[in-house]
Amino acid sequence: MQIIGLFGGTFNPIHNGHIALAQSVIDTLHCSQIRFIPAAIPPHKAIPTVTAQHRANMVQLAIADHPHFILDTCELDRQGPSYTIETLHLLRHRLPDMALCLIMGQDSYLQLPTWHRWQELLDYCHLLIVHRADIAHTLQLHAAHQNKLVDIDQAAAQFAAQTHGLISYLPITPPDLSSTRIRAQLAQGDTRIAGIPEKVLYYIKENHLYQS
Repeated sequence: MQIIGLFGGTFNPIHNGHIALAQSVIDTLHCSQIRFIPAAIPPHKAIPTVTAQHRANMVQLAIADHPHFILDTCELDRQGPSYTIETLHLLRHRLPDMALCLIMGQDSYLQLPTWHRWQELLDYCHLLIVHRADIAHTLQLHAAHQNKLVDIDQAAAQFAAQTHGLISYLPITPPDLSSTRIRAQLAQGDTRIAGIPEKVLYYIKENHLYQS
């Protein structure tokens, strides 16, 4: 069974840390593809001042040279907050015979009980939790997820054996890049920014995004 990685976020803007993380997931789980899913209205963050369409365009530019990366606009195509459980319900309907793997940072996993219908996530997908440098190198599972954890060395095989229901922990530390810091630099007029794909930086300049 093929594994499809689901990588959601505001991508405001997308940067090389996002790309490196997605490639690590490909290399670890042997995913057939990673779907980048920009949030239209993120439930746990302020609505970005840059439009969802601009953010989607930047994702498309950033992943254009990566054949296994795909832009998925399903959250942009519907009304209301971009609840992950609704996205998973839609993708499970579209991809019934695929193993879906939701990629999330360790910080997001800690906040999972604040998510809409979070207890249902494993009914639709596997979870891959990625280490954060500012959090201890140990994954503390929520009570509802006990006995769901598989070692990362076995995750590719076990995720591929069923469509949903398992959790694994990827102990890599992604590059120290931050969309928040990048936006602050751009707002100050600094356009010599490392860590953004060149095509994305050109798009930002051409469309006068993130200017103060």
